[in-house]
Amino acid sequence: MPAAATKSKKSKRQDFRGGRELTSSFNSKASSTLTTDTVRKDRGPNIIILSSAGKPIYVRHGSDEDQWSSACGLLQGLRANVLSFDGGDSSLGEIQSIRAGDMLIVFLNTRALTLVAISDGENGSQSEGWLRLQLEYAYAQVIFTLTDQTQSIFEQSPSFDLRTMMGPNVDISLTNLLDQFDPPDPDEMKQYETDISAPSYSQGVATFLTAGVECVFPLNPELRDSTSRLLINTCRGDDTIFALLVIGTRLVTIVQPSNPSSQLHTSDLHLILTFVGKQPGLLTNEVWFPICLPRFDSSGFLYAYTSCLDPVHTGLSIVLISGNNSTEQFKVFKSASDALSSKLGLPPLSIVRRSLSTSLSTSTREDKNTTSNWGDMHDDSDSYSDGGDDDSEKRGSILSRISASGNIVSTIGIAPRPLLGERQLSMTNYAPTKINPRPKPKTVEEKETTQDSPFITALKIATLPKQQEDIMRQYLELASAVHFTFRCDIYVQGSSGTSTEGMLTQCFGPPLSFPFVDTRSQRKVWDIYQRLSLRLRLGSSSVETCYDALDMFQGHDSSNMMGDISNDCPMQTLLESPPNVHGVTYLQEDNEWLYVGLNGKFFELYATLPATVKPREGTAYCARLVRKLMGDERILFLSNPLTWNS
Repeated sequence: MPAAATKSKKSKRQDFRGGRELTSSFNSKASSTLTTDTVRKDRGPNIIILSSAGKPIYVRHGSDEDQWSSACGLLQGLRANVLSFDGGDSSLGEIQSIRAGDMLIVFLNTRALTLVAISDGENGSQSEGWLRLQLEYAYAQVIFTLTDQTQSIFEQSPSFDLRTMMGPNVDISLTNLLDQFDPPDPDEMKQYETDISAPSYSQGVATFLTAGVECVFPLNPELRDSTSRLLINTCRGDDTIFALLVIGTRLVTIVQPSNPSSQLHTSDLHLILTFVGKQPGLLTNEVWFPICLPRFDSSGFLYAYTSCLDPVHTGLSIVLISGNNSTEQFKVFKSASDALSSKLGLPPLSIVRRSLSTSLSTSTREDKNTTSNWGDMHDDSDSYSDGGDDDSEKRGSILSRISASGNIVSTIGIAPRPLLGERQLSMTNYAPTKINPRPKPKTVEEKETTQDSPFITALKIATLPKQQEDIMRQYLELASAVHFTFRCDIYVQGSSGTSTEGMLTQCFGPPLSFPFVDTRSQRKVWDIYQRLSLRLRLGSSSVETCYDALDMFQGHDSSNMMGDISNDCPMQTLLESPPNVHGVTYLQEDNEWLYVGLNGKFFELYATLPATVKPREGTAYCARLVRKLMGDERILFLSNPLTWNS
């Protein structure tokens, strides 16, 4: 008989006993409701968001609205049945999960929203912790778009239809985010092979597993650092909170406030990078849109400006975030973006975009209806109005607690690229004869522009597929591994070169390839990495141990003064927190592969080696790989994250 796993008021995980009628009813109804279109053979588990009244808000897989309503009513009925059950000495708490044969259903309950993940074992993970993490990110994406005022709306009017506020763009953003939790499909990998700056490519699974952001590599550290300082000097302002340079969903550099409590959590960075990297109109439009950073302050909006500085070659884009939504602030950001583009030696965006729009007009005419509306709403600064806003006072409180600007310093030019030490990889060893793999005829205006700066040239080389493959092959051969994922924790630099208490967690590793060529085998590798991660942190990967740890994180955040959603997202907090002890763990399955997890101060490593390698030898190989990666830290990662006062 399937058992509904719940959590009691004493924070102990129990099996739902005495529920024979409920579970048999579940089997008969779920067979016709939850196992058809809502759990169809599609990419990843199904994710359903519903209100406390059982009204569907979002369904990842499925197109029949009547069926959604039936499934949501059933799920909310299961939750209500468990809540009302009296076991004698103590009643059960919120339902956490249901396991019925190969089907696993995981619940996340907030004040007024219920989120459900449904995995059938074949098209989704069987790890409750991993499904829970997906639900937390889905909830964060809703807050990212609408703020936590949605909770108050449902508490006052449970029958409110939130889909009228979300619109199709929010559904697309949710789907784009959830797709990052699954191995890329073959079409995405083919697109990566021809265009590494393609916005659909990302090592998403690794970034969520390690709670780190993926950076563009390899880059000369002096070039990256001088560009970061150029970003500070060009974009510094009283209302500027964050500034980022990104390529797709990968980070080039970021500038943050000096106060560690005002720096971005990795989960908020994931939301920003996924949203910006998946915008189809970003190459030809400047985008100005409201965002809410759930772990920063979930009570109000900030406002983000994005513009692609190099839409032809690298896809380099700038993201500037402020609490000021006025037209003047948009113009300030636009002016800063143009100035940075000029200092990087890039041609004027007006010329490039006009040429690009002309060349793409025919191919995009048919796709016009699927393009995001954010750019259409806000790409014209004259049409944007900063009229009354209900959350203006809350935005004022956000700005008042952030010291985002410092003393103005003289502009720093981009220094020439020096030679790297022998312990580090040489970026010139892989430079092909042609930097641009897709040469296009230049217009007269483009021929008259200045040459690229050393930084842009380095980006072009770094983002070549052959460059990436050769670097990854070196590391794999060093550890005799077929795959690995590495996490590196780096302190954010404050004023006068001193470190703040804040950390910028980053990740690095190759995509899964041969012999893991199908989605099922790739998902198995990631599932094992998840188990190793829990072992390193908790000593066990059992479901009971995981939920006990989540209860501890939920109870630890009692004040929640910052207005974030940490209390609703304990799995994010668990993965973002580095293990407090050094450890090694391994798993050997089917006498075919050896999986090793290794962690120490400021790093984690998960690797797959042939089973012919003994665990002791495999651990030694992984330790050797860690030493090499830490030695190459400066060119693989953003090794000197700066603040506005740096």
